[in-house]
Amino acid sequence: MAETIFKQMYEPPAPEERDEEEAICDDVSIDAADLPAAAELTFEEKLGALNRCVMRHPLNREILYKALAFCEQERPLREAEDFIASLPQFASATQNQYYLLTSLVKAYGLDLVERDEEGGIVTPEMKEGLTEDEVDDLVAELSFKTTEVGRYFVEYNKPAARLVDLLGLAPERADTYIELLEYVGAEPRTYGQVEELLAGRPALETVIDGRRETMQPSVFVDKLERAGALIWNKGWTLTEEGREFLEDLKVNGQAQ
Repeated sequence: MAETIFKQMYEPPAPEERDEEEAICDDVSIDAADLPAAAELTFEEKLGALNRCVMRHPLNREILYKALAFCEQERPLREAEDFIASLPQFASATQNQYYLLTSLVKAYGLDLVERDEEGGIVTPEMKEGLTEDEVDDLVAELSFKTTEVGRYFVEYNKPAARLVDLLGLAPERADTYIELLEYVGAEPRTYGQVEELLAGRPALETVIDGRRETMQPSVFVDKLERAGALIWNKGWTLTEEGREFLEDLKVNGQAQ
């Protein structure tokens, strides 16, 4: 199951999957009583829905992953929103923090927790017979906590694991990926600089349907970005996870 998830980290969802996930994620209004009937789905079905939601838009991908990891400890709405806003990837996000969090709730990655003034959990039974205003008075705080499905997703999609998987999927290009990590680790690089670095490399050659083709250098950048190692910040640069991965490679003698 983990292998399937990893492979999906590098592939955009099919059009029909995007349409399905839009139906799950695009409604920003949310209430605990309106959540999908998770008990009717298998663990694998919920994991698939979460994977599609996280993968659906490349500009939101790492934000959603990091939000799942952050909320492994229950987080109040404001704290979760502030965390997302602090991420460098949020500058390019396509939606606000609340939308992103509730998308994860509707895709079974986060639980929405409602608490009263004393910190107790507000259950659906406690809201029975109350007016909308009375419910608003009862619910003092919203918070989010990662579900079992979300924790599984986080564990098997750690950037280090994604990078190991990426290098393993194309061992003949592993040295080129590592060199590119070292190159952008020295200082932020433009795409033109990356293109110049990789120009003419045998690693760009591939065979598609029996024909020899030359890949664009952007393929390497895109795959490393999808793996959580690169981010655009006035140039391509290493994420914290990418830098840690490169340091581990140096310790093991696989990088300079």
